[in-house]
Amino acid sequence: MKTKLILGLCGIGVALILIFGGATYYMRHNKPPSLTVYCGVDEPYASQIFTLFEQRTGIHITAQYDIESSKSVGLAARLEAEAQHPQADVWWGSEAFLSVRLAEEGILTSYRPSTANDVPATYRDADGYWTGVGLRARVLAIADPPPPFAVTGLNDLLDPRLKGKICISRPTAGATGAQLAALYVTWGPDRTREFCKRLHDNGIALLGGNAEVADAVGDGQYLVGVTDSDDVSNSQTNGKKLTMVVPDQSGDGTLAMPTTVALVAGSKQSDAAKRLIDFLTSPEVEQKLIDLKFARWSVRGDLSGGLKAYPVNYHAAAESFRQAQRESADLMEGRATQ
Repeated sequence: MKTKLILGLCGIGVALILIFGGATYYMRHNKPPSLTVYCGVDEPYASQIFTLFEQRTGIHITAQYDIESSKSVGLAARLEAEAQHPQADVWWGSEAFLSVRLAEEGILTSYRPSTANDVPATYRDADGYWTGVGLRARVLAIADPPPPFAVTGLNDLLDPRLKGKICISRPTAGATGAQLAALYVTWGPDRTREFCKRLHDNGIALLGGNAEVADAVGDGQYLVGVTDSDDVSNSQTNGKKLTMVVPDQSGDGTLAMPTTVALVAGSKQSDAAKRLIDFLTSPEVEQKLIDLKFARWSVRGDLSGGLKAYPVNYHAAAESFRQAQRESADLMEGRATQ
C-alpha cells in the first residue's frame, strides 16, 4: 500500500513537472514577440499609442526616441548606420522627407497597411514604402501682446519692425530642415537662399529646437517664431501666452507634415511589425493623435480641415534636404553669402 502511494505520488510529481515544465517551455518559446520602434513622434504622445497596442495584442514595444534638437534626423542616421544589421522593426518618423531618403537607400521595405486604403496618394508612398498618419504644419507662433501689424506669412518676417524679435530652430532640428527643403522645391534655391539671407539681416535668432521657439515666444522673448503646430499647442497647454497663425493660406500655403510609418527592411519580427503598422495608420490612432494635440489635421481627404499646403514633390525635396539644411544655416547665421 505504501509502495503504491509512493508510486502514485511520484507519478503526480512527474505529471506536474511535465505540465509546469511544458508551460514554462511554451512561455519561453511562444511568448508574444517584442518590437523595436525608432520613433520621431514625441514620447508623451507616442507612448500612449504604444501602451494601447500592447494592451490589445500582448506584443511588447521598445521605443527609441530622439532628442528635441535633432528630432528624427538622429534616428534616421542610426538606421543608416545599422543598415547591414538592422536593430529596428518599425520606423515612425515625424515627417516624410527622411522616410523618402531611407526608402531610396533600401533601409525600408514595402508594406501597404489595410487600415490606410482611404489615405490619399499625397500622404503615402506610391510603392508602399511609407504611409502617413496625422498632419502637423509649420506655423507662426505669435506673442501676446502681438506685433504692431498683422503677421500672416513668411515674408512678414522680413519687416524691419520685427528686427531682432523673430526666431526659428536651427535647420538641423527636424521640421525646420524639412521646411527649407520644401522651399527649395516650391520657391527654388535662389529665392530660398535670398530669404534666409534677409532673415539674418533682420536679426533672426536660431534656437535649439521647435519647442524652445514656441516657449520663447510664449515667454515674451520674441514677437514671432517659426515652429510646429504641436509645439504651439503644447506651450499654450503649459500656460504660455501665444497664438498660432498658419502662414500664407492666401498664397503658397505652408508645409503640411504627416508622420510616416514604415517597415524596416530585415526586420526579424515582420508579421508583428505589420500588425503594429496597421494599428498606427488606422483612423482610430490618427484621431488619438489629434485628440492629444500632437497632430492637428487628418491625412484623410476632406478631413484636413481646409489646410492649404505646399504641393511638395517629396523625392525632389529629399534630394535637397542636406543642401538646404547646410546652406540655410550658414546664411541665417551669417557664415555665408549668396
